[in-house]
Amino acid sequence: MWNKKLKAAGCAALALAVGSVVAETATEQDLPDARSLIERHIEALGGREAILAHSEGTAKGEFSMPAVGITGTLMVASRPPAEQVVHIELPGMGEMQTGFSPELAWSVDPFMGPRLIEGEEFDSLLESTVPAAVMRDPEYVLSATTVEQAEFLDQACYRVRLEWRSGRETHDCYALETGLLIATQSLEKSPMGEMEALTLLDEYREMEGFLVPTVTRLYIMGQEQVMTLTEFSLDAPDPALFERPPPIQTLLEDR
Repeated sequence: MWNKKLKAAGCAALALAVGSVVAETATEQDLPDARSLIERHIEALGGREAILAHSEGTAKGEFSMPAVGITGTLMVASRPPAEQVVHIELPGMGEMQTGFSPELAWSVDPFMGPRLIEGEEFDSLLESTVPAAVMRDPEYVLSATTVEQAEFLDQACYRVRLEWRSGRETHDCYALETGLLIATQSLEKSPMGEMEALTLLDEYREMEGFLVPTVTRLYIMGQEQVMTLTEFSLDAPDPALFERPPPIQTLLEDR
């Protein structure tokens, strides 16, 4: 689940466009059922109960953009049923914040100022954060189809097309050897328009009895954003972290 939250943080906080990385497809062959691949991934992480248990906690680490030499701190705090806030602090640039609940999403950053996240961009955050959506449950996913064998991170994987009830279409790639999700491709909506996005998930490690991809690489319009987790806690976050910033409250009052 944390990798999905980090992806949302990168897209919403920076609002950069996405550059694609091409996967190598395999020859036609018998392909496994998509639902069996999804369930195998869930079990590899630790099971459904573990995913639900990890809906509360705090992850900390590093955010960087290697091409431009920018490195800062990252914090993601979550609490049930599906609320999160993300803080990214970049030296010389300031703080970027993103907040999400099933009823409201917002962002504040030095580039675009305060704004409410709505429409298809909100749908993307919803589908990246709510536990049932993270587990690709039919409540959110209309259909899942295995379409081909591909390769990411030097690993063979099965590519699964997801049709969401919101109308979005995305692709997941599950490693043949481990069953873990190692890549996600999608078209994301932002104030800059529709963007192709590729997220690579690497270096899975056990944290608090749950497998977490500690390195997430998000490719946006030729730019690479790297999010590296170094700490993970299941302690309840400070409620003050979830308070809406004054500029967001003003936008809500002016609606």
